[in-house]
Amino acid sequence: MRLPGWLSGYLVCVLLHLVSLLAGWEWLRFASKPLLMLILLFAGSAPWVNAALFFSWLGDIFLMGEAEHFFMAGLSAFLVAHICYIIFFYRQRKQRPPRPGWQRYGIIGMGLYIGLFYFFLAPHLADMLKAPVFVYACVIATMFVFSWHMGLYCIIGAALFLVSDSLLAVNSFIRPMAAAPFLIMATYAAAQLLIVWGCLPKNIPRQPVPRQNIDYGTN
Repeated sequence: MRLPGWLSGYLVCVLLHLVSLLAGWEWLRFASKPLLMLILLFAGSAPWVNAALFFSWLGDIFLMGEAEHFFMAGLSAFLVAHICYIIFFYRQRKQRPPRPGWQRYGIIGMGLYIGLFYFFLAPHLADMLKAPVFVYACVIATMFVFSWHMGLYCIIGAALFLVSDSLLAVNSFIRPMAAAPFLIMATYAAAQLLIVWGCLPKNIPRQPVPRQNIDYGTN
């Protein structure tokens, strides 16, 4: 099967970026990272998805800096990106059947995850970061919950986004890990690709047509 041009370009760029992290080639890292989200814009997705990619691109640029104000700018950009995804998912939600009953347990699970993760993370945060990080955690968890009616691609992508951001938080505030940059970018790149792929019109699950009760009458 022949891959779309944008997908081939994205996979090559992701590979180059991951190689740059393993090899310590800063010039390749700085050259490849800003291209990732720009390439995904060529997928031809919906405007709200493209807006999410644009703000993710801004977040990528800001997080390449190491000062605290760059981190705050990146956090804000990704916050807006997740809100854009939520809006798109919500618009699609109105065309889907009602949520299955089991999803309420997933919402409870997300609430527990946010509470526990923030409980362990908060002591390592500066006071000025505690509220923004908590808000961000709530928003990305909401994005994950809203992805549940979007199909498997979006669900896995949103879950990987949670993993990537959790790794970033642990590496930045709790304990640096040697493999963290590679794992963060690998899960992030996969997350964005899966979400974009799942948001393409051909891949969005359609609402099943209800069966009609037909009265054939009697003879």
